Amino acid sequence: MFFGGFETEPWTSDWGIDWGPEPAGNNSLIQGREALEGHSLRVKYSQGAFSGGGCQFLTDFSKISIPPQESLYLRYYVRFDPGFDFVKGGKLPGLAGGQGNTGGHKPNGRDGWSARIMWRSDGKIVQYVYHPDQPGDYGEDFPWDFGGCPRFFRAGQWQCVETFVKMNTPGKKDGMIVSWLDGDKALEVTGLRFRDIPDIRIDKLEFETFFGGGDASWASPRDQYSVFDNVVLAKDYIGPDPALGAKLFENSRESVKSVTTPTHGVAAIYGFPDPHSWTVSTWSDGTYDLDGPLPNGMGMHLRAGGKGHNVLVKFPNGKWGGVQFDGRPVKAKKYQAVQLEVFPTGCDVEFRIRFELNHRQVGIEKAVTAARIWDVNQWNQVEVPLSDFQIPEQFDRVVITSNSPKAVSPFYVDEIGLEK
Repeated sequence: MFFGGFETEPWTSDWGIDWGPEPAGNNSLIQGREALEGHSLRVKYSQGAFSGGGCQFLTDFSKISIPPQESLYLRYYVRFDPGFDFVKGGKLPGLAGGQGNTGGHKPNGRDGWSARIMWRSDGKIVQYVYHPDQPGDYGEDFPWDFGGCPRFFRAGQWQCVETFVKMNTPGKKDGMIVSWLDGDKALEVTGLRFRDIPDIRIDKLEFETFFGGGDASWASPRDQYSVFDNVVLAKDYIGPDPALGAKLFENSRESVKSVTTPTHGVAAIYGFPDPHSWTVSTWSDGTYDLDGPLPNGMGMHLRAGGKGHNVLVKFPNGKWGGVQFDGRPVKAKKYQAVQLEVFPTGCDVEFRIRFELNHRQVGIEKAVTAARIWDVNQWNQVEVPLSDFQIPEQFDRVVITSNSPKAVSPFYVDEIGLEK
């Protein structure tokens, strides 16, 4: 029914724009390697901006000869630049109808609705829906976690987003939303009420992307960018374009990758030979095996010259737990990043890393999450810049601890090191 590929001049001429794009100057066309194909739309999120900025415009279906719909699919591609800081959350395009309620204007069943997409902390994806039965004045989050695994945006990589909205029958709660990420079903919500009158239908595309958020804690910490392309509206499921194939995965997997080759230039803490070997211990009543075999016949994790040791971690449920690696004091400024290899047995694995000196925390903790990038039941290498931890001078302990008192799937840790 509609394809927006940003190939016309000006690109706004075939989008049926009712208002926008705004603010002026935050969008531009790019081509070449950074584009999906042909031209793509690059959006700037200015440092300090929240609840505005980015790029916002409204496509009115009547201006592109599409009648109001009872059900509709929307698909587009998006790529966040490598190293993108998602902070607390931000908006992404979605379908809407009537007044397209947003901004704290709770629908009453006779005015309108909206079903945009949002990123939350660490790029976790939710459907952000304004509907009459939402619990508060602001939209309701429906997490993209179909099958029990949360979905995340991966900075530096093109991803295909698709969402389907079916309006409810007036007087019934039989509306639904289904969404996909890279062709994988990520959300299915039924029993929704979008309207009480038949005049409210699907007749808008709210192309909105910005950080926000009602205060500066949501703001972008620096100038950051995303890129959009190949927006489609259709009556049937669209899915990823097979012709683009590897384009979805050719770019960076952030700083996490499957381990296939030895790491060089790393000062070891645990897992392979080092003249200053660190010791490992645990705390809390979780289950820990400091020299256990891997499941599924994987055996020990051995890298060239490795000792064959690894740590199995099963955090306790309802309590905090941790594994700690102790050694001689290390000057943080001598190293660029901390590396470790992780073997998650489920997509829900998450934990925090912190550093200590003389049994006191130095700097801040950082969370790492399996569902975001890691391959389950495989070794994955994690690399986190030491600057993220804001360590003032030295540390003599690395702690891997629970991200919450809720238990996660067991995981294995091996070959912790500091990259120079």
